Formats: sequence, C-alpha cells, structure tokens
Amino acid sequence: MIKKRALVILACLISLSGCAPLNFYSKIDPYIASGDFKSADDIVDKEKKQYEGMHELLYYFDKGSLLQMLGDFKGSISNLDKAEDTIDSLYTKSATKEISSFFSNDMNLPYEGEDFEQVMVNVMKALDYMYMDDFDGARVEARKVNNRLNLLTDRYEGKNKYKDDAFARYLSAFSYEAEGNLNDAYIDYKKSYQAYQDYAGLYSSEMPEDLKADLLRVSQALHRTDDYNAYKADFNGMQYMEQTELNSMGEVLIVIYDGMAPFKVSNFIQSPVYNEKTGKTTLVRVAFPKYVSRYYRINSATASIAGADYNSFVTEDLNTMAIANLEDKNALISVKAIARAAAKYIAGEAISSGAKNQWLDMAVNIYNVASEQADTRSWRTLPARFQVIRMQLKPGKYDINVRLNMLDGSVKEETVSVKIKERQKKAVPVFAF
Repeated sequence: MIKKRALVILACLISLSGCAPLNFYSKIDPYIASGDFKSADDIVDKEKKQYEGMHELLYYFDKGSLLQMLGDFKGSISNLDKAEDTIDSLYTKSATKEISSFFSNDMNLPYEGEDFEQVMVNVMKALDYMYMDDFDGARVEARKVNNRLNLLTDRYEGKNKYKDDAFARYLSAFSYEAEGNLNDAYIDYKKSYQAYQDYAGLYSSEMPEDLKADLLRVSQALHRTDDYNAYKADFNGMQYMEQTELNSMGEVLIVIYDGMAPFKVSNFIQSPVYNEKTGKTTLVRVAFPKYVSRYYRINSATASIAGADYNSFVTEDLNTMAIANLEDKNALISVKAIARAAAKYIAGEAISSGAKNQWLDMAVNIYNVASEQADTRSWRTLPARFQVIRMQLKPGKYDINVRLNMLDGSVKEETVSVKIKERQKKAVPVFAF
C-alpha cells in the first residue's frame, strides 16, 4: 500500500515537472527547408492544441513567420500583434507560478520569448509592412524595438549586452528614406553604425559596406561637413552614389532569409550544495538551456540586372546572436537556477529523512532528476540570419535574377519582378531556409 502511494505521488510530481512540448517540429522543419511553407503551416494549425497554455506565444511566433513566408503579410502582422500583446501581458509574472516553477522548472511558466525573439517580433512586422509598401507602419515597428530593448535593459539592471539592434535601425533608416525624410534616416543610419560596431565585439559581425556608403551619401546631402569628413577619412575614400544621382532613381531591398534558426536543448552542470541540517555537501544537477546551431545555407548572393551585379551583405546573424545572448542570460540567472536545484535537493532530503520509507525516498529522488530540465522552447521558424541586397535602379519594370551560391557548392536562382518609380523604395523577400 505504501509502495503504491509512493508511486502515485511520483507520477503526480513528474506530471507537475513539465514535459517536452511541441514534438512536431521534426515534421515542420523539413517542409520549411524545402520551401513547402503551406504544409508547414497546416501542421501548426493541426497541432494548435499543443501550443495552448504555457506555449501560446510560440503559436503566434510560428504563424507569424509562416504566413510571412506564404505572402500573407496582413495575417502575419495579426499574429505577431498577438505575440506582442502576449509578451506585454507576461512582463509581470504571477508570483504563484514563479513559486511553482521554483520547485520544478521554468517549463511551468508561460513562455515569454528570449530577448532577441521579443525584438524580432517588431522586426518581422516591420518587414511585413515594407513588403506591402507601408513604410510608415515599418517605422512604427522599428521605434517599438527601442522601447522593448529599454524594458529588457531595466529588467537586467543594465547588465545585459544586447542593448540595440543594428538591423532594426537599418530598416528604420531605409523606411525614413522611403518617405523622403533624410534627417531621421541619418539619425538611424548612425545608430545602426554604432550598433554594428558593438556587434563586432559581441558577435564578431562585420560592418556592412553599404551602410558606410549610406552615411557618406546622407551626411553630404545634409551638409553635415564634420561628420562627412570624418567618415571619408575612416572609410578610406570609398566610392558611393551621391544623393543628387539617387534622387532620379528608385531602390529595391532584397531581404534574404538564410538558413534555419537554432533550437534549444538542456545542458547540465554539477553544482555543490551544502545542507546545514546534515552538514553534508553534495553535487546536484543544474539545467541550463543551450542553443544547437543549424547553420546557414548561403555562402553569398548576387542580384543581376542590365549587366550590373549587386552583392549581398549580412545584416543580422540570429544564429550567433541567439547563442551569445543566451550565454549572457544564463550567467545572469545562474543564481536562481542553482538555488532552485538546491532547494529541491534539500526539500527531498527532509522528506526522505522524515518519511523513513524507501519507496517515497526513491520517488523524491527520481522527481528531483526528472524535474530538473531547462526551458527548451524557442522561435524555431526564424531564419539563421538575414542577408540583404540593396539595388539602385532607374524607373521601370525589372526581372531581377537573384543567384544564391549555396554553402554545399550548389547554385540556386530566383527571379524577382519589380516595378520601380523615381525616388520609390521597395522591399521583397527571398527565402532560402
């Protein structure tokens, strides 16, 4: 009878400890990789119940991404709006749920997204608006990025490294230019430049050469003589198109989704815990999330039209950012993770010593092992990185040949058709997951 009760208690405890959610990504991922976005979206809809409760945010993440891939930009925005609302509602967490997770794991908390994932909600929405030629809407989303990053910095009391997003600043600058606002565009180009300088140290990212040309062009056009001379000296006399020439042309921004975002697994370390009552020090297992990279697909990309070639440049390496930012976050939350594992161990010791029952003792020990798992949820339907090709074209209709030189040595080609007017700017996506 005692044995049966212990097993019942064990079953209940393990059920409370959380289990691996969303086990259908093994079906979704191949469809996305092959470009069959409709089949991937169908699986998300079919498995919607798995997202309910603690994983609701991931549904809006995945639907937002997949509808963008399918060209339903309004539907994508609608779902990403819900993702943003969910994140905002989770900013102040329930104390009861926090306590529950403390004696089990963070899988018992609603998923609120990694820091960069929260920012990507607004970046992805900005792209949706740009694909619909709504650059005012894109600028609104880019401005929200700053608010989001300020909230995150407050949460970590300024100890976080990810404080600005270079790609969001770049999209904002491009959108300001689309509306003819060079002054605000220049402000965001400068902020993007500063953010990419920070990226060099944080993520080993390279400064886009096109951004340097933008800074030269716009600072000259606005008669910011000191800035212009400083950039000219720093950029070693690089060539660029002057604003007077660009005014008679249009621009196309080809946004390339390169590879698939990394996913999380549990990573375990051993940490010493001292029990004052027993006077013993024991090693306990502590779980942290860790990203597993799925890498990139593209080595380089080129867009060709009328004998001219335009090369791609990396604007946001989400793969590297995700890994680095999670390592930074793990360092900031390590005290909580170790304290949680220690509390479960000490509580288990107390139960075992008081119960004098080997079956209950075994149940508690098994629970402590089973419940110690990391939060392995993540936004898996993002790309590993974004690349961009920026083209200056005379007004007219164009069939642009986009050549993707894949890392496996193969070459894929895609035709992008656009109609561009004088001073008009357009953005179009190319998916290479």
